[in-house]
Amino acid sequence: MIAIGDELLSGYTLDTNSNWIAQRLRALGHQLKRVTQVRDREQEIVDQVRRDLGDPELSDVFCTGGLGPTPDDRTFAALGVALGRQLVIEKAVRERIERRLTRMVDAALVDSAELNEGHLRMARIPAGPLAVLRNRVGTAPGLVYEVEGTRLFVLPGVPAEMKAIFAEEIEPTYLAGGAAPAVQELRLRFAVEGRFYPVLKELEETHPDVAVGSYPNFDSKELVLRCSGSDPRRVEEAASVLRKFAESLGYSAVQP
Repeated sequence: MIAIGDELLSGYTLDTNSNWIAQRLRALGHQLKRVTQVRDREQEIVDQVRRDLGDPELSDVFCTGGLGPTPDDRTFAALGVALGRQLVIEKAVRERIERRLTRMVDAALVDSAELNEGHLRMARIPAGPLAVLRNRVGTAPGLVYEVEGTRLFVLPGVPAEMKAIFAEEIEPTYLAGGAAPAVQELRLRFAVEGRFYPVLKELEETHPDVAVGSYPNFDSKELVLRCSGSDPRRVEEAASVLRKFAESLGYSAVQP
């Protein structure tokens, strides 16, 4: 995932989009490999898109942000360079913007339905998308491209718009059919994380197919030990080893 925007790297805006997409991908049975935040700089966007599209381990790349009407929204231009495609006015997007402006005029929110350069920026996209995705919440479109077998999903940065396009357009068409991983959690009160090093090291060797991690929560005074994987039986085996080890140290699990 590539999250684009100066506001993310300056600390003004929390990147909730990446967290939300990571949760949705996990629930749909897809593992997110990495999240990269990039400034609104054309070459930096180009470099990161090319880097991710060239990663042989990736089947899908998600790009959010920078699709708006102002000069600092540079994602479409950068994608044109990264993909080697000209920018063209997408007719369907232009017509959608025109309809939206007409409704806004009728609601007395704007004075004119005439398209300006800012509106056209949102309709000027890299040529040849696999699909143009409907944005029922806002104006900028969602897009899908395919580059040598890797799909590139382009989404607005406004969370409400991104979530609507992802849930309504991307999930059912492109991501359905997967299965969420099996997850087992052990929650221990006042447990010392360092005491679990031996058993965590052991599970790395005996259960390499199960992701095992420890996550201390200083607010609740809990240590969460989490096991996840595609095979529920193997996940339960690993969780059972953790339970027995915790009991040997005198800890008892608490209900989540």
